[in-house]
Formats: sequence, C-alpha cells, structure tokens
Amino acid sequence: MILATLGWGTWWIILFLHRYAPDVEVPLLVPSVVSSILAGTGLLVAVLTLRARRAWILFALAPLFANASLLLVPWLAGELGGGR
Repeated sequence: MILATLGWGTWWIILFLHRYAPDVEVPLLVPSVVSSILAGTGLLVAVLTLRARRAWILFALAPLFANASLLLVPWLAGELGGGR
C-alpha cells in the first residue's frame, strides 16, 4: 500500500500544480512513468504476499486493487488531457 500511495501521490501533485500553479507545465510522461514503476512493483509485492489460505486474499485485495487501478491512470490521463 505504501507504493500505491506514493504512486497516487504523483498524480495528486500534478493535479495540485495544475490547480495552484498553472504556469508550471509538467508533461504527463513524468507522473506516468513514476506511478507505473511504483504500481508495478507494488502489484508484484501484493501478488507475492498471497498464501494458500483464503484470509491472505482478503489482506492482499486492497493493495492488489490499488496498484492495478493505478496502472490504468496514465491511460485515462492521456485520454482526458488530450495527450499533452
């Protein structure tokens, strides 16, 4: 969850800059690469934490979902941002 939080934080920083410092132009490639690396690593760690017992699946669902959904954000941001 730490890696997913850091990955989402990159996108929140971009949104913050867009809102409060519109003159600062950060290409979408920067948060896309950083968040994708963090999400990929976090997803791998979450998958590796799965054990044979069903209870581990419940513990791993939150980081699995958070990191998997984070991998989709660069694609969605490119669609919304017009690929800037």
